[in-house]
Amino acid sequence: MDKTAERLVRLEGVERMLQMSMERIKIAMIIPKLLENPEELKRVLKGTRYEEVLEPIDNMIQYLGKQTGRSKLPHDHTTMRIVDFFLVNHRIHRFFPHLMRSLEDRDRQLLAAFHFLLESAHMHLHRSSRSEITKERKLHAIYHQNVDIQKKIKELKASLAFQKVIGKWKTAAKGIYLMKVEEDLANKKWQNNVAIQNEIEKCNRTMRIYHKGSLDRQKELEEELNAAREAYEKMTHKHLREEMELRSEKNKLLLQLQSILKKYDVSLGEKMRENIEQEDQYLEAKKALDEFMVLYRQEERVYKAVVVKREEEERRVQQQKLVIFMMNRAAAKIQKYWRKWKKEQRKKNKRMAKKGKKGK
Repeated sequence: MDKTAERLVRLEGVERMLQMSMERIKIAMIIPKLLENPEELKRVLKGTRYEEVLEPIDNMIQYLGKQTGRSKLPHDHTTMRIVDFFLVNHRIHRFFPHLMRSLEDRDRQLLAAFHFLLESAHMHLHRSSRSEITKERKLHAIYHQNVDIQKKIKELKASLAFQKVIGKWKTAAKGIYLMKVEEDLANKKWQNNVAIQNEIEKCNRTMRIYHKGSLDRQKELEEELNAAREAYEKMTHKHLREEMELRSEKNKLLLQLQSILKKYDVSLGEKMRENIEQEDQYLEAKKALDEFMVLYRQEERVYKAVVVKREEEERRVQQQKLVIFMMNRAAAKIQKYWRKWKKEQRKKNKRMAKKGKKGK
């Protein structure tokens, strides 16, 4: 553990000790009031981890009841154990805030003084500013210089004690040297005080400069805030005027929309009436069409039967004519080929007859 951590641990221990002392003072102030009203003490502490003190208190109250004419607490082991229990468990006073609020002025002043002492100790133990460190370093340096000078003085005094036989002039010289050393020490102390005062004045000047700059900056920010507020107000007025204009325009458009909706409702009613009339006409026409379609289908069936029968008759006649035509055409072609073949046969026979005559 380094020195800083060790110092922090020690400081925390000191603060805990002071805080615990303050808590013990609080519980010590209300112990008589707690013992004056044991019933309330039992009601509050019953069921908590502090209820073990109730039995010794009952024993003490029974003892006082037996001792007729005695109202003061006895200075015995039981009483000291009860008081020690309350001091060790000093958090019990938090169960009785009304007793803490009803303390006497003297007790309140004592608690306030101890609270001030606790805060002062906390501030003193935790101060760590640069100025305090600088002062401590300078005082530490002066202390070491003083220690060195004291050592030198002791050495000189010792040497003077051993050298008295040398002469008074050496003693006077030593005295002058000592005076010079003391004057140097005083001068150094004065210089250190002057340096510390200069540092304090320098810090004060710096703080005044920073304060002045802060005031100037605050003034600039106030001016910017005023300008922004004025611009915001102007913009707000402008937006209000625009909103009023838009609202009037909206109202006009709403009126126009309402008139259009009325016209639409009127025209829609007329269209609906026309549509209903047209639907009635359509139903009548559809009814007439259905009746016509019944007659049409009947006529169509008769027509189809007649047409089919006639088409079949015409097709049969045409097929007969086609067969006759084909037979006639085939007979004509056969006759044509037959005449042609006969003619060729006669020509061939004539040529054969001529060749036979020439051979004889």
